[in-house]
Amino acid sequence: MRKILPIILFGLAFGLVASAQSRGDLCHVYVVDVATARTALAEGNVNLNTKPAGLTVFPEFRSVIGEEELTTRSYPFPGNKLVITASVFYTDESMASTASVDSMQVGIAVSEKAQKDALSVENNALAEITLNQRDTVRTKKYLTVGGRLYLVGMECKCKEK
Repeated sequence: MRKILPIILFGLAFGLVASAQSRGDLCHVYVVDVATARTALAEGNVNLNTKPAGLTVFPEFRSVIGEEELTTRSYPFPGNKLVITASVFYTDESMASTASVDSMQVGIAVSEKAQKDALSVENNALAEITLNQRDTVRTKKYLTVGGRLYLVGMECKCKEK
C-alpha cells in the first residue's frame, strides 16, 4: 500500500492541477496590419478558409482564475523589435455589479520591452467586466509603428472548455 499511495496521490494532484488549469479563461492576442487588411478586402482577396492578409494571431493561453491572480504573456510585435504584453487579472476590489463584486480586467500594451503587466503601464488598452454571466471580453487599441497603422488586441472566451 505504501508503494501505491504516492502514485495515487500524484494522480490526484495531477488531476486537480489539470482541472484548475482547464477552468481558466481562454485568451489570445492578435495584431492586424490595417493597410494590408484593407487592401485585401478592397481587392476581394478575403477567403474564409485562410488566414486574412495582415493578421497575426498568437497562440492561445489560459488565464489563472482566482482572487488577485494575474496572468501575463508577452509576444514579439511582427516585423519590429517591440513587445506586446497582455494581462488578465481577477479581483473583488475594483468593480461591483448587482450580482457580484468579482471582476476580470484585461489589458494590452506595446513597448520596447516586456512589461510586468499590461494593466498599470502608460499607453495601454484596458477593459473590465464583472464575473457574473460573462461570456467574452476584448480589449484593443490602434497604434502607429514605423509609419503603419496597426490594431492590437486581446480577446478572452470565458465559457470555453
